[in-house]
Amino acid sequence: MGSDLLSLVLQAGDIAQNEILKHWKTALNVEWKADATPVTIADKKTEELVRNFAQKETPEFGFIGEEFGQENPGAQYQWVLDPIDGTKSFIYGVPLFGTLIAILKKGVAVAGLIQLPALNSKIWAAAGGGAFADEGKPIKVSEVGELKNSLVLSGTINTMENKGYGRWFEGIRKNARLYRGWGDCFGYYLVACGKAEIMADPVVSLWDIAPYPLIFAEAGGSFSTLKGEKSLFSATGEPLHPVHEGYSAIACNGRFNVVLP
Repeated sequence: MGSDLLSLVLQAGDIAQNEILKHWKTALNVEWKADATPVTIADKKTEELVRNFAQKETPEFGFIGEEFGQENPGAQYQWVLDPIDGTKSFIYGVPLFGTLIAILKKGVAVAGLIQLPALNSKIWAAAGGGAFADEGKPIKVSEVGELKNSLVLSGTINTMENKGYGRWFEGIRKNARLYRGWGDCFGYYLVACGKAEIMADPVVSLWDIAPYPLIFAEAGGSFSTLKGEKSLFSATGEPLHPVHEGYSAIACNGRFNVVLP
């Protein structure tokens, strides 16, 4: 069943990409939500189309999406979707945004995808099946073994400091070979493909990270919250934290320890 679910995830990613590119670099009306994040018709329409596809193909599954909330929360299988991860990049014409899709069974991802519409690229994984890019090239994290030789990525320094991680992250980025703010899903994409060693987020929602435990496990790397939690859900399939901005995240190649002491 895992390969069938992966096929559905990949189809949903193509649906998302086709819709997003209709709006890319067009004049958009930007709304600002209560949490000070932007949303556009592209976010909403993309989620609507993927939800419709999921309902048609897997009517018994639940669904958790950024824009329209949760449906059928008691279902064994759940879709999790962020239609545009990096909407700020999207509205400013920066191509480093993407769609995140996962299908979970009792809180554990069995198929996951990062789709980068503006770059026409994607990486995906199925449980036990490895991780791949684009037309099927296997991907692996890098073999860099020391922080001093690493490329470190994040979103904004401001948020890291505001959430109380400023001193910890300063120690990481200043001891790395190179630090850049290539954040959102693109940062995780680079780490999974072996192009960077660390990507960190001080605060994220469930839909921002749902595919990552699976993708990094299959790519040979490590993913956790900043406190070292490897799973996003409890043993009974309940989210460990509030789904909206209740999580933090760090991905690395697994060659050295970078979580909070």
